[in-house]
Formats: sequence, structure tokens, C-alpha cells
Amino acid sequence: MKNTLKFSAITFIFSIGVLAQEIVDETLNTQVDANIPGVVAQKEIDNLDEQAKKLYYEFKDTVSEYEGLKRYDDQLEKIVFSQEDEIRDIIRQIDSLDNVNKEILPFLKETVDSLRKFINLDMPFLKESRIARIDDLDSIILQSNVTTAEKFRKVFEAYQLEAAFGNTIETYPGFIELDDQTITVDYFRIGRLGWYYRSANGRETGYWDKFNEAWVHTNGKLNDEIKLALDIANRQTPPNFISLPVQPVEK
Repeated sequence: MKNTLKFSAITFIFSIGVLAQEIVDETLNTQVDANIPGVVAQKEIDNLDEQAKKLYYEFKDTVSEYEGLKRYDDQLEKIVFSQEDEIRDIIRQIDSLDNVNKEILPFLKETVDSLRKFINLDMPFLKESRIARIDDLDSIILQSNVTTAEKFRKVFEAYQLEAAFGNTIETYPGFIELDDQTITVDYFRIGRLGWYYRSANGRETGYWDKFNEAWVHTNGKLNDEIKLALDIANRQTPPNFISLPVQPVEK
């Protein structure tokens, strides 16, 4: 009897334990099921938070880019205003240059014409190349693609070159007509005081008579003097006294 009661008590306790475990399990399952919507909601909250942060940083980048573009635009605006002022100043200068050109171009033309007359009245040494230079100046003055400053510079250089002829000595080969024959000679010029020639064999020499505008042929009488002058000009001999006929500046 006692064993039966004991067995029944054990069975009852075991049944109660099983029932309690089932209640606990059911409670836990119910809690887990109740937490599922919370987990989903938390994930959505995390996603929204991540998107919000992303939008925030994008907004900050956009604002920063806008501020940079605004500063750049302000700088460009200042540059444009400055360039407009420069353009207006250049236009004023161009208008001024137009007025200057109206005055200086005729002056340059007169200057070139005067230089041409001077060359025609001067001793005719290197005359062809000197006149060709004047012809080039006449052509340049009429060219619209050459600046006024460049035209003025070329005319000034031509004047400087002509002026230098009066202070230099020069020798160069050439030809001369003598007794209906063309012979090869060496020319020697000393400033604008004298102009001479000598044939290769020294048999023919002469000097320019600027009053009669003609050559005076000396039949080799000036051979030694002119040869010495040529050697000095060509730096083949040291400088020395030269005895050559020189005409006065005025007749």
C-alpha cells in the first residue's frame, strides 16, 4: 500500500514537472514570437538611420560644393568685370592709335621719300641694294598687317644704316665698265669722303669724282695705295697711313 502511494506521488510530481516545463516552453515561445516584430522594426530603424546619415553627408557635400562654386563664380565675376575694363581701355587705345596712325604714316612716307632722295644724291656705292631697301620700306608702310611700331622701327634702322656709312670703311667685290668692257674690281670706300676701285692685277685703278658724278680712271697709278687700303680693310695688314685723293665736302 505504501509503495503504491509512493509511486502515485512520484507520478504526480513528474506530471507536475512536465506540465511546468511545457508552461515554461510555451511562455518562452510566446516571448520569442512577441520579439519577432521588434527585431524587424529595429532592422528598419537601423536602415532608416543609415539612410539618414547617408543623406546628411550627401547634403553636407552638396553644401560644400555649392559654397566652392559660389566662391569660384564670385572670382569669375570679378575677372569678367576686370576684363571688361581692360577691353574698354584697349578700345580707347586703339582709337588713339588710329589718330596717331593718321599722323605718323604720312610722316613715315615723307621720311622714306627723303631718304630715297638722299641716296640718289649720294655717292652711288651699293646703290642697287640701298634703293631696294627703300622700295621695301615703301611696301611695308602700305601693309595693314604690319604694326605702326614695326614700320617706324624699320625706317629708323634704315636711317641708322645710312648714317653708319659716313663713319666706316668698307671693301667689296664688283664690276665696272671700262673702255666698253666689264671688268672685275675690288671697291674701297672710306666714309663718304672717297670711293675707289682696283682691278685684280692692279693695272686699272680709279676714284669717284662726286662733283662730276663720274669715275676718274688713273690707269693703275693708285695701285699701291688702294691695295694697302684694301689690305687694311680686310685686316690683312696693320692700320697705316693711306695716301689717296680726297675731294672736299663742298665744291
